[in-house]
Amino acid sequence: MARASFDIRLQGYTPANRDAVVRLVNQSTGQKVERKPFLDGSLLVRDLDPGAWEMTVTHPNLINAIDKRIVRLFPQDIPTRVPVIVPPDLFRNTPIRDIVDADLGPVQQQAGAITAGVGRLADKAPGEVIRAEDWNVLAGAVADLARAVGELTRLVSPVGHDHPELAEKFAEVQGNILRFSESFGRSLLELRREVESRNLRGRLTSVLDKGAASTVIRDRVLRRVTELEQSTLVTTAQWSPLIANHSNAVIREVLELANEQGAGADDFLAAPEVSGALTLLQNFSGAGGQSKPEDELETYRRGIAATGPALFRTL
Repeated sequence: MARASFDIRLQGYTPANRDAVVRLVNQSTGQKVERKPFLDGSLLVRDLDPGAWEMTVTHPNLINAIDKRIVRLFPQDIPTRVPVIVPPDLFRNTPIRDIVDADLGPVQQQAGAITAGVGRLADKAPGEVIRAEDWNVLAGAVADLARAVGELTRLVSPVGHDHPELAEKFAEVQGNILRFSESFGRSLLELRREVESRNLRGRLTSVLDKGAASTVIRDRVLRRVTELEQSTLVTTAQWSPLIANHSNAVIREVLELANEQGAGADDFLAAPEVSGALTLLQNFSGAGGQSKPEDELETYRRGIAATGPALFRTL
């Protein structure tokens, strides 16, 4: 078989290229390759078998992978280019913006001048006449004080929001949390799908062994499980009809295998390994219309409740 090469390019946030790690796993042979890109984000991996590879791009500063997907290596002389977009937001942690302290010096100077101006009016004796000059000084002082107070309110209470720098930081933290929760949720679904697919493979293998299934039937059934195992990175809207269709098809295969048992068909269907597998398949077959991740997880919880802890013993 001709050998081929990957041309992987990390783009979007150059500082992340220094410590990023690219891991490739061949979906057919299990071969694993782990490399670090150059500082410009380029990585050329030669002498690989063409076919489907799982690519995972990680960084030590992140909990979740930057990118994880199945990529196909084509049997050609020109390297197969795979762009990897690295969102800068994944690494953003800007400090809280420093708001310059308001300059209250002019207000303080104005207040001092008002105090000095009206101070000489505070020594009037009872019955002494208030002259027009004194009244004008007092009125002017009150006007100046009003203007100083108005300026003070604008300096210490910014129009629009009391603390814009905190509002910006809260928005950034909220965005980081949302991105993390979405990434964590996808990782949880992918892991759960792998667990469920492996559990299904183990159960169906027991059913095929008990029914002494032919090689043709065995390959046909297990090939459907393989397709599920290779599709764990899709969305719930794509996964649910896939697992429902495969489950319905495998149920028909198991029932046909039961018919081949002749007089022992009822005993075959009543066997714990067969009835447990059929219960799990029927649970999956009802998931065809799901589009929300929480609905998908609920399907798996119902499967555990119906089939018991065998889910973990098959791992």
